[in-house]
Amino acid sequence: MSCSSKKRTQTASAFSLVELVIVVTIIGILAAIAVPRVSSASGSANANALDANLTNVRKAIDIYYAEHGSYPGYSPGTTTPNNAAFVTQLTEYSDSAGNTSATYGSPYVYGPYLRSPFPTNPTNMLNTVAVKATPGTASPVPGSVGWVAVLSTGAFSLSASDADLIDKGITDPDRRGKILDIY
Repeated sequence: MSCSSKKRTQTASAFSLVELVIVVTIIGILAAIAVPRVSSASGSANANALDANLTNVRKAIDIYYAEHGSYPGYSPGTTTPNNAAFVTQLTEYSDSAGNTSATYGSPYVYGPYLRSPFPTNPTNMLNTVAVKATPGTASPVPGSVGWVAVLSTGAFSLSASDADLIDKGITDPDRRGKILDIY
């Protein structure tokens, strides 16, 4: 083999600068197409997680009401809303008066309606609940707690601002309205 034939083989296996630029450009175009799809899917996943948490807790509240005749969050013997009672009455066994126990057995034959721990608000990662007696009662600052419950109506909502939902990628105004809506 001659010396010039060795050189041709070595140069034939290398990429030219033009080929590298073309490959990098193609990869850039593909990334520009894929990144927005992935980020919108993230927002959709956040919205779906919020919808699922809201639906699960709202159903648990409805079942508790059907079995006890009152909404969770009132301590037995009082009409004062109680944040801790709201959570424990949904996540532990209870008797007909709303007293709770971590173990099943007479008279604690109702529930639990949700698995412990209480669901986390995906916008601020809090699982705390601010319990209000009526819709007219002052609400906490959005995002200062995980959730807000209204005991006179059984309503349950996310504690977040519109901007919090947008930051999580939930940009559809109708969807944000449904998530923030207290039914």
